Amino acid sequence: MNKEEKVDHLRERLSEQRKKLEEATFEKGLAAEENKDLRENFAYDYWVSQEQLITARIFATLKEIEHLTKKPRKKIIKKNKTTPVERVKDLPKKKWL
Repeated sequence: MNKEEKVDHLRERLSEQRKKLEEATFEKGLAAEENKDLRENFAYDYWVSQEQLITARIFATLKEIEHLTKKPRKKIIKKNKTTPVERVKDLPKKKWL
């Protein structure tokens, strides 16, 4: 598998994950509507955790795509040209009021 095929595969996975995220968000909304007390709503808590899990997977997939499509940077090598700094000898001393 070359880079282009991997990126295409990751993009397909990304679109599938986004569909799953939409479904999880919809189910979360249904669970919230079913039981108004969200403190004791197991179904709502489940769909919130699923939503977070899918979102994390989406970000991981995006990071993989970015890593594969990133162009390598050229290193800029700077020559070490440091000039000595003159010390100031007559600095005013701190005076307390």
